[in-house]
Amino acid sequence: MTIQPFTDSHDLLPSAADLHTQMKQDSYLFISGLIPHAQIDQVYSAIMQVCRQEGWVDARDRAQGNTVVEGDEAFWAVYDPLQKLACFHALAHQPQILKVIEALVQETPFVHPRNIARITYPQTAHFTTPPHQDFVHIQGTAETYTVWFPLSDCPRELGNLEVLAGSHTQSILPVHRAAGAGGLGVDADNLGLTWRGGDFAAGDVLIFHSHTVHRAIPNRTKDQLRISVDYRYQGVSQPIVADGLLPHYNRLTWDEIYADWTRPELQYYWRDLKLKVVERDRSYHQNAR
Repeated sequence: MTIQPFTDSHDLLPSAADLHTQMKQDSYLFISGLIPHAQIDQVYSAIMQVCRQEGWVDARDRAQGNTVVEGDEAFWAVYDPLQKLACFHALAHQPQILKVIEALVQETPFVHPRNIARITYPQTAHFTTPPHQDFVHIQGTAETYTVWFPLSDCPRELGNLEVLAGSHTQSILPVHRAAGAGGLGVDADNLGLTWRGGDFAAGDVLIFHSHTVHRAIPNRTKDQLRISVDYRYQGVSQPIVADGLLPHYNRLTWDEIYADWTRPELQYYWRDLKLKVVERDRSYHQNAR
């Protein structure tokens, strides 16, 4: 299958209208060099320190020991401390990202507090996330946008993301159970659309609509971890599901996560907003074939 390269929207950054139009056309924005390296490097270093402490990588940050996939018992020894990192959550509030999101939602952006990191071992193709749409998992408003990016240079060999251009115009596709994060996939081969992908440098970001079909590709390196983040955004006036305000996996409380933080403006910031909170529709998982 031929994968076409991403269209780089970096040159559209001065124009909110052009960013909005490009998203409506392609269902994604790939923006090279959006985030300064210093912010990316800080978070990457903090996460790798936790991985070294737990023996996931050696002193050269090369993967070692038994392979761990998300949800394994051994996974929580790294993921729980990761969720406590203030720099990981602060990165979601970068003004460069918020400016783009404001252009897309055309109102004040709301940053979802439920931030997600993915740590992908090599040789775990069986657990690679299949084609899917995020709305099934996020819900609330369809006008929610995911901002995905790796925390280091990420060639295709390391396993990044691809999007099915134009797929945001589809309704929610039937879901089926699948391996990988989220546990659900969709069949997208008959949509007649083109997959877009390519290499990422640190600081490049991929932004896509909640209906956009996207997929991960396997980490085919010998001994490198792929570390990436998923941050979600919507307009502040739009509905959000109640559990979207809880920590990812909800293993820790916000008080536990915030225990050592020094930036109160990043804590419980949603409590001062008059959000429209709605219940989750669980039928997608219940009816998955």
